[in-house]
Amino acid sequence: MKVFCAFGVVILSCFVLYPASAQDRFPAADAHVVAEQLGVAKKSLPAWALTLAKPLPKTTAAMLRLDYLHRAKNPLGPVLAGKLHLAAAEAMDCEYARRYALADLRRAGRGDVDIKKLIRGDDRAVIEFALKMTEAAYTVTDDEVAELIKEYGAECVVAMVHTLAWANFRNRVLLAIGTKVEPGGPLLPVDCLLDKSQKEKLKTPARPPWNDVVAAKVPGVYLTKIDWPKRTDAELVEAMERQKERKSRIALPGLAKLDKLPSEVKARMAKIAWSRVSLGYQPMLTQMWGDTMGMFQREARLNPVFSSSQFWIVTRSNECFY
Repeated sequence: MKVFCAFGVVILSCFVLYPASAQDRFPAADAHVVAEQLGVAKKSLPAWALTLAKPLPKTTAAMLRLDYLHRAKNPLGPVLAGKLHLAAAEAMDCEYARRYALADLRRAGRGDVDIKKLIRGDDRAVIEFALKMTEAAYTVTDDEVAELIKEYGAECVVAMVHTLAWANFRNRVLLAIGTKVEPGGPLLPVDCLLDKSQKEKLKTPARPPWNDVVAAKVPGVYLTKIDWPKRTDAELVEAMERQKERKSRIALPGLAKLDKLPSEVKARMAKIAWSRVSLGYQPMLTQMWGDTMGMFQREARLNPVFSSSQFWIVTRSNECFY
């Protein structure tokens, strides 16, 4: 989940180039224009998409598609996926995500979900896993994952991880840009799948020179010294060696699971453990996430030192060994 969280932090950095008004944290794009560009109905566009579409129109289209897959086509089904989304929203106190999760659960026939009963319900182990993954993923134990795999199977557990990773990423973006639930209430997921010509028509705003961004003075921002424990080079090397000796919690899928990938992609992904697990067990969710991240990297064109530094900060903060 570190990759998702880091991406959420980096994507927000694009907004330093677009000053907010006194009323809103960030300016929203014109709904008519965005709807026409993306080929969707104006009334179907969520508030967050209108905000992100201004600096990142192509990334926004990819995120709408990923949101649709997680809410409407999730391999876990609408009820379990909705419960995971609700648990993540509760753990992060994200009202927008909470309202949307409840709306999705109602459409799935669950009526008014009592959050306290949900946490104590039949899926208690799953909900506790969701809360841990959201609040402190590094505290999840091998035994907890083994029990989930025994009960639900590897494919389902990988889908849980991807669902929670998307929820954590999305919620951080929602909280940071200050998204409010739309006046008419939560909207249905919108399937935004652009063809090549539609993507080419989307124009990303020009970025100012990086030196101008660095030199900008932003009032009310204070630097906080991060108190990370100091380790010697020898201690870091020792920790890396211990990590290499760990056994994977989820068995690597056979290479036949990657046969649908292009040969060069298959060869590369087979060498990366988390990519092989994700693509082998949940190819749809993984490929769409990869497409979204790749689109952002091409569209944002962030300074590589800046983006890598943010990635490192998130990694350290999350205690992620990877």
